[in-house]
Amino acid sequence: MNLYSKPTSYVLIGLFAFFIGALCQPVAAYIEGPWLWMIAKGADIDSDPLAVASQGKLTETLVATYGVNEGDRLGQLRWTRGRIFPEVDCLVWRWGCYSDNVNSVVNRVGLSNDRGLNHHSAYALINILSPRERRNVAMGVGSDDAVKVWLNGEVVHVNKVDRRTTGIQDLFRVDLNAGNNLLMIKVSDNLWNWGMFFEVYLEQNEFHTVLPMRTSDISLAIYLFEKYSITLQDPEIQEVLPTVLTRFQEPEIQALLTPLIIDTVAKNPDLLGQFGVSEKTINFIKGNAGVRAMLRDPDFQILLQNPTALSEFAVLVTGEELAALPEERPLAADVDGNGTVNILDLVRIATRLGRTGPDPADVNRDGTVNIRDIVLAAALMGTEAAAPSTLAVIGTQRGKLPLHAADIQRWLTHVQHIDSRDPTFQRGVIVLKHLMEVLTPKRTGLLPNYPNPFNPETWIPYQLSQPADVTVTLYSVNGTLVRTLALGHQSAGIYQSKSRAAYWDGRNELGEPVASGVYFYTLRVSGEFIATGKMLIRK
Repeated sequence: MNLYSKPTSYVLIGLFAFFIGALCQPVAAYIEGPWLWMIAKGADIDSDPLAVASQGKLTETLVATYGVNEGDRLGQLRWTRGRIFPEVDCLVWRWGCYSDNVNSVVNRVGLSNDRGLNHHSAYALINILSPRERRNVAMGVGSDDAVKVWLNGEVVHVNKVDRRTTGIQDLFRVDLNAGNNLLMIKVSDNLWNWGMFFEVYLEQNEFHTVLPMRTSDISLAIYLFEKYSITLQDPEIQEVLPTVLTRFQEPEIQALLTPLIIDTVAKNPDLLGQFGVSEKTINFIKGNAGVRAMLRDPDFQILLQNPTALSEFAVLVTGEELAALPEERPLAADVDGNGTVNILDLVRIATRLGRTGPDPADVNRDGTVNIRDIVLAAALMGTEAAAPSTLAVIGTQRGKLPLHAADIQRWLTHVQHIDSRDPTFQRGVIVLKHLMEVLTPKRTGLLPNYPNPFNPETWIPYQLSQPADVTVTLYSVNGTLVRTLALGHQSAGIYQSKSRAAYWDGRNELGEPVASGVYFYTLRVSGEFIATGKMLIRK
């Protein structure tokens, strides 16, 4: 035995522990705060989870410009003070060092009980007090993962990155005002750790930090009115804007006002004609760069999706309330008048195709019920995920819907011959494709017949993942052929309802009633799929 083996091991272990301990020590003090903290679901650094969580009442821009007070609510959470510490861990099996100090602080202050919260963004606010105006001040930030920094309402640094952090990683320079400087940091986490470090590179006596306070009670409408005050002074705005905002309040238009569509309209104002906006108004917007810039503003896009904020904005611009809408104005695509646009409305429109003149199925009011009405109704059923939610709305099982994959495939075939760049039309096509996916089974299969036992008739349901030739063959218990039901070539879909399933009237090939007893039925699909079930006739 080597007499020096144990002491050597102890020395090596000690050196290793010292090395790891040294790595885990923060290399600088960093600004611990206290900061005001908030979290919101969503890890896209370019999106605005605050706007989503507050349903448009609060945005990142508003918070970064005017601040918040400790205890202000965001949904079920409150803005809460907390210090963030320069915690760094080093684990050999994790291949290096990392910080999870954002997770630590949001757990500690009660914003989350999840020690491994993923796909969220954290917001940290602090007020930097400077005794005098300073130019070109260096700041540093480290983040896990992406980070965005605002100073006095302006974005001063963005890094869309997926990384670990153990300290400062990004340097940037800013100008400080004399007195208050509101700083907000957003750190968006995808998976694993969630960390942040921040530093101002000034001497300690040259600045200090305090908790921020809301400087004024300001709404999104007031903020945008002030931001675009010069553009909004144009006299023509007084004439055209109320008309546009009133149109945007209508329920079927509100359903379409996604940021993508608003962006598209800003780039091509001619599309406003699809929303019933006059040619005069469209020409004014095309010639006014300030209005187009306002349409492209993410905060203005949030305002457009909030009828209350729209009304407030209109009053600020024109001094007049928007034209009142009927309290229960029905959606144009709500053909059956039940207050919801769903699959049943698509079916009713389809049954009235080709009709002319006034008709509730003429969704776009062009005088004819056609495929365009079906596509527009599909667009008004919701977002791209509308197909599954629509099934839930009408409260029925997929196989019993009055709409089938073959119907949608036929509509989509007609749509291919329509050249339309209208974003509403394009959205409707997307929704129809989603419906097509929901109504098309993933696999071919034979389902149990119903009723069973039966006398004298039964239905044999099945489903097809691809178009195919379908045959159902019936046998007695001793294997004798009783009847062949040649169903012909069938489209992909679910054949479960009585109008679509294979039907047997309890008779043989000669038309004679069969005797009581057990029978077998076999489904053959294009010679590639075979399945057999058992049923009982009881007389």
